Amino acid sequence: MDKEKIHYCFTLSEEQLEYLRSKKYKIDRMECFMSLVVLAERETKLVSQSKTKQVEMVDNTQLAKLWDKDRKTVPKLLEVMESLDISSSQKIGENRIHTLHSLSGWYVDGRFVKNPFASRRNANGPAIVRAD
Repeated sequence: MDKEKIHYCFTLSEEQLEYLRSKKYKIDRMECFMSLVVLAERETKLVSQSKTKQVEMVDNTQLAKLWDKDRKTVPKLLEVMESLDISSSQKIGENRIHTLHSLSGWYVDGRFVKNPFASRRNANGPAIVRAD
């Protein structure tokens, strides 16, 4: 079976883009962001908390290896992304679920799949409005 052709759509403010483009301390933040985008699910998945069911997730240690950074650096990067409204997170049990608000959606084989958690800029001001 052929692999799906995927294009990503983003809505980033100037401040968000400036942060992601910065390579302060030799950290390619855009590369970190893009790896989160690629890992993002296109469909909402329910996660079971039972011990009998295994769920595939990526933890900070795996992100540290993927980003080739110290394990303590990962939460700092994610925290700043949250403060800039690029993403948000919610603790569920022992896990933390990250939601990418700046990812508007995906074009999968030419068909747009909207990210239901995406944010968009309000035309009348700088406020972030949940996309419907």
